[in-house]
Amino acid sequence: MKRSVIVVAAGAGKRFGSPDKVFVEINNKPLFMFPLQTFENTQFIDDIWIVTRKEAIERIKEIIQSFKIQKVKGIIEGGTERQDSVYNALKVLHKDTDVVLIHDAARPLISKELIERIIDAMNPEIDGVIPVVELTDTIKWIKQKNIIGGTLNRNILRAVQTPQAFWFKRLFQAYEKAYEEGIYGTDDAFLVERYGGKVLAVKGDEKNIKITIKQDLEKIKSFLQYDEMSSLRIGIGYDSHRLVFGKKLIIGGVEIPYEKGLEGYSDADVLIHAIIDAILGSAGLDDIGRHFPDTDSQYKDISSFILLKRTLELVKKQKIKPVWVDCTIFAEKPKLSPYISAMKENLHKIGLNVNIKAKTNEGMGFIGRGEGIAAQAICLSSITLDP
Repeated sequence: MKRSVIVVAAGAGKRFGSPDKVFVEINNKPLFMFPLQTFENTQFIDDIWIVTRKEAIERIKEIIQSFKIQKVKGIIEGGTERQDSVYNALKVLHKDTDVVLIHDAARPLISKELIERIIDAMNPEIDGVIPVVELTDTIKWIKQKNIIGGTLNRNILRAVQTPQAFWFKRLFQAYEKAYEEGIYGTDDAFLVERYGGKVLAVKGDEKNIKITIKQDLEKIKSFLQYDEMSSLRIGIGYDSHRLVFGKKLIIGGVEIPYEKGLEGYSDADVLIHAIIDAILGSAGLDDIGRHFPDTDSQYKDISSFILLKRTLELVKKQKIKPVWVDCTIFAEKPKLSPYISAMKENLHKIGLNVNIKAKTNEGMGFIGRGEGIAAQAICLSSITLDP
């Protein structure tokens, strides 16, 4: 089954005060790119078609290329009204399209879950599916001179969102009939309903708001900030190794001149091991021993930096991105501060933002007696939707 999306970005933006509202940037990303990336990353969507003003076509094309969007098959010139713009797109859609979704570019926070809920609800017994949300305010209708005419039953009323999904041929037929009669509707479902179509309502998303006025941008930013906070993960790592004669002392990938080195199955880089555990912890993936056991000969004397790179590849598959790592090394001797810059540089080269500190243990415990070195790390990671 082939599913296409029409993203409508051709509005005049009268209430917003500018026809370029879909180009307004939040977090260095134009508003229209938010839904485009969501459709791009939804496996049930086969292709995307964008409708916009003639003078914006080249600008949109350049932005799509810079964000590496692959599913966009065409950018179409819009019409005078929203209905005209959608009709222009329907006329160029591939004829083997089964389902078409119509979405307003001014609704940037569309989620994959909502898209899938709409698609899952499509069936041969209905003509379309639309997302709706309940009304929480009391709704009244107004007569002339702002006199209240009555109170409506909000229990049977819903606010409608996009994307709206339809069987392509049925929607196209409704559009052709509407133009024959000179009928314009406020949304696509109106036309399908008018000509006897059956439209199913499914639960919408409170975050799927439409940018109408400039104040709406603050709502979008608030939702994004909340999502960003809710996607954060923290992991804690700790490691310690015994100091022995006859081994090189390697910490943070830096070989440090000293009479002793750290004993371990790998190169015993105590700092990197702590960082690995912190990263794995932020992804909920157990610890270093689970993934790189000292019972496996392939890890004998291996560089801990190789293990760290494999860890980063592992968490990337889980959509986890380390954002910041804070580390502390505990060693009585040797003095480590001269080597911290080189450690940081090694970690920066593989894409980690880190802070590294070195402390003594004031002569106490196994560290204070010079028997070993320990390190701890805390990793702040985020869940990313980027492919």
